[in-house]
Order: sequence, then C-alpha cells, then structure tokens
Amino acid sequence: MSRPPGTLPAPPSNGQVCTLFAADIAGFTAPERDDDIRLYLHEELYKLLERAFDGAGIPWNRCFREDRGDGVLTVIPPGTACKKIIDPLPERLRGLIRRHNHVFRDAAAIQLRIAAHIGPVDHDGHGFIGSDINLLFRMLNARPLKRALTSSGAELALIISDYLYYNIVCRYPSLISPDAFQQVRFQDQHISTQAWTYLPASEPQRAKPQATPTASSPDP
Repeated sequence: MSRPPGTLPAPPSNGQVCTLFAADIAGFTAPERDDDIRLYLHEELYKLLERAFDGAGIPWNRCFREDRGDGVLTVIPPGTACKKIIDPLPERLRGLIRRHNHVFRDAAAIQLRIAAHIGPVDHDGHGFIGSDINLLFRMLNARPLKRALTSSGAELALIISDYLYYNIVCRYPSLISPDAFQQVRFQDQHISTQAWTYLPASEPQRAKPQATPTASSPDP
C-alpha cells in the first residue's frame, strides 16, 4: 500500500546509521529579544534550513526533524550522501544568514551554531534517542564552539565529530581543507570529548568609497 503524497515514511530506527545535524540560535533568550522576535526567529530558522538543505542537494522534505525550542534536530535518512553536510551546506547556510542579517535590525540578527555527526539512531514513537544523538548535542553546546562563534562575530560556527572529521573531511580534502578545522576538547557530564570546529571564511569588509577630489585648474 503506497503512502499518501507528501507524507514521510517511518523514521529511521533499530540502529539505522544516519547523518545527524543540529542547529541552535545563539543568544535566543537574550533580554533584548522579546517574544515577538523569538517567534519570528524560530520561524525564520526553519525557512533558512529548508533553503540551505535543498540548495545543498539534501531534500528537506525527506529529512526527519525535532524542534528543540531555540534550535532543531535533523536526521538525514540513509542513502543521502553525507559529504554534503560538510560542503556545500555550511556555506549555503552562512550566505542565507548573512543576507538575513543585512536586512534586519540587531535584535533579530542570527548567529547559528551547528553540529554534525554520523551514527545509529533509534526512535520510540516520540522522538530520536541514542548515544550518538547525545554526542551531537554535547558538541552543539560545547564551550569551545560557543567561544569561537562569539569571539569571531561570524554568522555560523560548525562542530563535527572525530568520526566525521577522519572519515569524510580527511578522505575528501577537496570539500574543505582538513587544516581549516580546529581540534578542540571539552568535558560535559563527566565525559571528555574531542571534536573539530570550523568557521566558514567571512568576506573582508568592503572599503567605503572615498570621494574623488575635484581637480583644480592649473595656474595660468
């Protein structure tokens, strides 16, 4: 029996290996943001992710999503090339955020932390569970990632697992140079974890045009 058009199949479960992606809006609960702004940012996050995923060749309507208040968990089903989560997804997402921030006032500007990993998942009918989901969110909330985003002022900061770094980034260095990633170690809930952070390159600030001096007439 075929499923109705537009409906998703059953979510991956029973240890199916999937690409895992999580995103979180930095400073979502900051006092300068009221509930109107938070509601808008929450809606805008989903629009940005949909456009970035589709533009990167990862069909958004085939992904499984769980809302996390100021962020979202996305489970990419088996059979989708995981290389796209490294390139071009981060750059496409950064470009969309950059455009958003150019248009909107400071309180509605977006800085995004994103995390990626590959691992088996289970689903209990209410949501995704598993050690690899836990690792994904430990990375997303890691202090080194938060510091990197805050100190750089970038639109987006990515953190990936050791597994993803060595099996995707290092094997396919033409995507993003492995040297562009920074190795970090952090401890959370008494668990020491090693991961890799990456800040997509920001374009240099464009110099403000200078007024062309008016040439004076030569002395007669």
